[in-house]
Amino acid sequence: MKWVCPLVILVLNTAGGVLCDFGLNVTVPGYTSSINQSIGNGINSVIRANASIKTSPEDDSTATIANLIIIANNVTTPLNKLLGSILAASTVKNVSIQDTFANLSQLIVDTKPALTAASNVACNLRETTKDYLYQLLSGNLTALSSILTNLTEGLSHLKTQVEQATNEQYPLTSQNITIYLNGTVLSNVTTPLQAIRNYLTNVAAIGTVIAVERTQAINYLSQVNTTLHKGLQNIINAATAFNRTVLETYNRITTHQVNAFKAINQTYASIVSRGSSYNSGDISNLTLFLSDLVAANESFSQLVSLSTNYTVEQFFPVLQDRIGAVSKTILTTASFLADQSAINASIYTNQCAARLVQRLQQNPLLITRLSRCIQQESNALQPTITFTQLQMDLVKNAAGSIATQLAKTCQRPTGFCAKTYFAALPDHSQMIQNKVSVIAGGISNDEHIATGRTLNCIHGTAADIIENARFIRKRFNKCLLNGP
Repeated sequence: MKWVCPLVILVLNTAGGVLCDFGLNVTVPGYTSSINQSIGNGINSVIRANASIKTSPEDDSTATIANLIIIANNVTTPLNKLLGSILAASTVKNVSIQDTFANLSQLIVDTKPALTAASNVACNLRETTKDYLYQLLSGNLTALSSILTNLTEGLSHLKTQVEQATNEQYPLTSQNITIYLNGTVLSNVTTPLQAIRNYLTNVAAIGTVIAVERTQAINYLSQVNTTLHKGLQNIINAATAFNRTVLETYNRITTHQVNAFKAINQTYASIVSRGSSYNSGDISNLTLFLSDLVAANESFSQLVSLSTNYTVEQFFPVLQDRIGAVSKTILTTASFLADQSAINASIYTNQCAARLVQRLQQNPLLITRLSRCIQQESNALQPTITFTQLQMDLVKNAAGSIATQLAKTCQRPTGFCAKTYFAALPDHSQMIQNKVSVIAGGISNDEHIATGRTLNCIHGTAADIIENARFIRKRFNKCLLNGP
C-alpha cells in the first residue's frame, strides 16, 4: 500500500516568453530560472520517498511507519504551497507588491508550526531506529524550520528592493533593473531555497532508509510468525489424532467389557429363568454372584472412564501451557532481533539479524518438536486394547465356568453336586471381582504411563526450545561484535 501526500505539486518550470518578476513590469534577468533551480525537486523527493513505503502502518507495532508518514505530510503540505508560491511570484506582472510579499510572509508563518510538529513527531523515532539516523533526520527537520528565518529576511530585502525599483522615476528595463535586483539580492532568497532543497532531499533519503529497515524488521517478524503458525497447526493435528486415539481406546475397551459381561449373563440366563429347578429352588448365591458382577462391571467402567479423563485432562492443559511458553519465547526473541536490526548501528547488524532470524525457524527451535512427543505415542495404547480383549475373554470364561461345570458334571441339578457348585459361587465371585479389578488397574496403569511419558517429553522439549531461543540472544550480541 502506498501512503502518498494528497498534494498537487506546482509546476516548477515556466513556459517560454518574457516574464515579469514580483509584480514589476520588466523581467529581471535570471531571477525566475535561478529560483526554479534553487527550489529543484526537494518536495518531490519527499513525496516519492513517502510513496515508496509499502508497509501498512497497522503492521508496525512501533509506529515508525506511521510517524514517517506524518513527518512527510507535515513537511510537504505547507512547503509545497510556500515554494510554489515563491516561484509563481517570480513570474507575476503588474500585481500588488504588498499583497504578493504579504502572502509569502504568511505562508512562512503557516509553515513553521507544521515543521515544528514534524520535529516533535520525529522524537518518537528515537527508540525505534538507529541513533545516527534519528539525529540526522531530527537535525535536518530542525534546520528546515530554522532556514525559514533566513528566507524571511531574504524576501524582506527583496521586497525593499522591488519597492525602490517601482518608485524610480526613470524607465525600468531588463538592463537597468539590476541596479536594484542584482545577484546579491537574489542570493538572499536562492541560498535559503537551496538549503531547503538540500534538507528536503536529506529528509527523503533518511526517511527511506528508516522505512526500509523497519519494513525489514516487520518482515522478520512475519517470517517467524508464519513458521510458528505452521508449527502450531502441525501440533493441533497431532493433538487431535492423539485425542482420537485415546477415545478410540476407551471405546474398544468398553466394547470388550460389554461383550464379556453380556456373555456371562447369557451363560447364566437359563439357570435364572428356571431357578426352581436348581438347588432345590435356592439360587440366592447365583443372584448375589450376578449382582457382584454388575457392581464389578460398574466399577470397571468408572475406573476406565477416570483413567481416560485423566489422560485428556492432564495432556491438553500441559500442552497448551507449553505451547504458550514456547511461542512467547520465540516471538520475544524474534521481536528482539527484528528491533535490533533497525536500531543497532553495528556494521554486522543486518548480517547477524538475517542469519539468526533464519536460525530461529530451524531445529532445534522449531515448535513442531512438540508434535513429535505426541506422534511417537500414537500406537502406545494398542497393547492395552489387546491386553483388555485377552483378559476379558479370560473373565468371561472364568465367570461362566460354574454354569459350564454344573451342566457337564451334575446329572441332577437339584442334588448335592449342584449344591456344591452353588456353594462355591461366593468365593468364585470374589476371584472374578479381583480379576476385573486387576484388569482395570492394568489399563489405568498403561494409560498413566503413556500419558506421563508424553508429558515428560513435552516438558523436556519445551524447555530445550526455550533454552535454545534464549541462547540466540547471546549469539546475536556476540555476532554484533565479531561478525557472523
